[in-house]
Amino acid sequence: MADYSEFPTTPTGWQERQAQEWQTVTPLETEDAERPRQQVDLTALVPGVAFVVIAIVFMSGVHLPDFMWRNGGFLWVVLMGVGIVLLVAELRKARRRRS
Repeated sequence: MADYSEFPTTPTGWQERQAQEWQTVTPLETEDAERPRQQVDLTALVPGVAFVVIAIVFMSGVHLPDFMWRNGGFLWVVLMGVGIVLLVAELRKARRRRS
C-alpha cells in the first residue's frame, strides 16, 4: 500500500542494522581465490632473447669485428648483462616484500 503521508518515515535501529548487513558483501568460502599475478621467468627470458639476437645477427650476414671475440669479450658482455638483469630482479622482489 502506498504511503501518502506528508513526511517520509524514519527507519528504526534494527532496520538500519539490517540494511548495513545486506549492503556488506563477503566472499563465500567456496569461491575461487584471486589468481596470483603471473611473473616473467627471467632465467628463461634472458638467454632466449640473447639467442634470438645472436641468431638474427649471424643470419643477416653482419660481420662483427674480431675484437669482440678475442679473450672471451662477447661472453664477458653476456655475463655482465645477465648479472645486471638478475640483480634488478632481486631488488624488485625485495621492494615487493617490504611493501
